[in-house]
Amino acid sequence: MRLLAKADVPYGTASELAAARLIALLPAQWACPRLECTPTTPTLTLAPPRPAPPREASWAEVIRVVDEALAQSTLRGWARAPS
Repeated sequence: MRLLAKADVPYGTASELAAARLIALLPAQWACPRLECTPTTPTLTLAPPRPAPPREASWAEVIRVVDEALAQSTLRGWARAPS
C-alpha cells in the first residue's frame, strides 16, 4: 500500500514519520514487514492477522482500517494511493 503526500501536508513532514504514525494507529495484531520511503511517498506492506479458517482478511477490510487511520489529525495531508 502506498501513501501520497497531498498539497496540505505540513511542511517538513517526512514520509518515514507518516509511515510510523500509520503503523502506530493500526490494530495491535497487525504487522508491517516491509517499508520503503521516498521524500514524498512511503510504501508499506501490511500484514493483518489471519482470522480462523476459512475466512481471511479481505482487501476491503485492510482499506477500511487504513482509511480510518488516515482520518486521524496526526496524518493530515497524507492519502492512500489508488490501487
